[in-house]
Amino acid sequence: MPTAQTIDTLNLIGKSDRMQQLYKMIGRVCNADCAILLIGEKGSGKKLVARAIHYFSHRASAPFLTLHGREATPSSDEELLGIDASHQTDATCYITELTSMPYFVHGRLLAIHRRKEYKCNHQTRSRKHNLRFIVGTEENMKEELQNGAMPSDFFYDWNFLPLFIPPLRDRKEDIPLLADYFLKSLAAEMKFSQKELAPEAVELLMSYDWPGNIDELKSALAGALSRCRGNYLRPEHFGALKSPSEESVEAFTRLEMFLNSKLSAYIESFSGIPDGDLYRLILPQMEKSLFDYALRKSRGNKNRAAEILGLHRNTLNKKLQRFSI
Repeated sequence: MPTAQTIDTLNLIGKSDRMQQLYKMIGRVCNADCAILLIGEKGSGKKLVARAIHYFSHRASAPFLTLHGREATPSSDEELLGIDASHQTDATCYITELTSMPYFVHGRLLAIHRRKEYKCNHQTRSRKHNLRFIVGTEENMKEELQNGAMPSDFFYDWNFLPLFIPPLRDRKEDIPLLADYFLKSLAAEMKFSQKELAPEAVELLMSYDWPGNIDELKSALAGALSRCRGNYLRPEHFGALKSPSEESVEAFTRLEMFLNSKLSAYIESFSGIPDGDLYRLILPQMEKSLFDYALRKSRGNKNRAAEILGLHRNTLNKKLQRFSI
């Protein structure tokens, strides 16, 4: 069973209830011979979890291979997997950006998984393997199947064991631990003196929702370190994370006034809208305008549009289907 001490050596930091549950699941699945599906938001630490699963398994002495789906090219099986005849074939292969993978690569990986063998370079015979595959994804892949982003065989024939990685906003009590770890490692890496978080800075970090998760936290701390000239990091060193200022609050007040005036003028110009039906008629149109704006702003990138709106991509897709956008 993974312990807090050994987990820390893998940079998987956290003592919250959500992380304790995750550690228990790592202990349960680490020696499972089935494929594992890690579901978590971008920057939540999926690769760290994959490494922990590998480290605590009987495969720990074998290589940990990483296959980036977006970078997969028409190559041999050995080149695709990043393995060669000198490697032990009970390695762990971690696959990222699965939905960005070309269809032909999906098919080849599925064949390698089904047959438990891969084709070697410069050899006519295939070589047996006992690779364990771990796949990281930001969403439940069933939706990707519905959108046609991957062949249905790829999902159902692998018989994935799902494991959910909590976002940072759901385990905020871990933020001080993570911040302390990153401050020490970043100071050494950036050749700065060791610095600490002032209490008001800790409060700021705890109040922020961290849409970019652990990666965003590390980036924010690196930026704060570069701005700090004293011994303590304070809220002013985290400029981008500041709570809404009076200026931004005033801007939203002006927006509210603008919307009220325009909406009132619009409704009063039409006598055909029945009383009691305004909410049903008006709200969907306002939502649709927001989605149209976000898609234009993101140039059609739904992941980025969801970030702009502050929605999960699954929610955005459901809304877009509803409005036929």
